[in-house]
Formats: sequence, structure tokens, C-alpha cells
Amino acid sequence: MAKSKDADPLERWRHFELKYAERVAPFVSDHEAPPVSKDQMVELAELRAKADRWRDRFFKATEGVND
Repeated sequence: MAKSKDADPLERWRHFELKYAERVAPFVSDHEAPPVSKDQMVELAELRAKADRWRDRFFKATEGVND
């Protein structure tokens, strides 16, 4: 895996969005939400934050780029 400063922001954003979506899926399905531990809550928050940071990096990298 590339170092953070060398990583492709779009690929990293996609990576963390996918990981977040997989972990949060049981809570947003039509079924009853499973019990959640404090560790799981922390993991979800960290994944969300990472996805958001990479999204921001992606959009900052595309600033000034016009179609």
C-alpha cells in the first residue's frame, strides 16, 4: 500500500467508504440492529472519519480543474 502522502485520494476514499459500508450494513438493514460494543462504535467512527478525510483530499486535489 502506498504511503498516505503518495496514495491516490480517490482510491483511498473508495477503500474506506467500502469498509465503512460493510461494517455499518447490519445497522441500516431492515432487520433488527445487532448489539454493538464500544470497540465497534469506535471502529465505525474511525472508518467514517478516514473516508471523510480521503474524500476531502480528493476534492482538494481536483480544485481548479475545470471541464
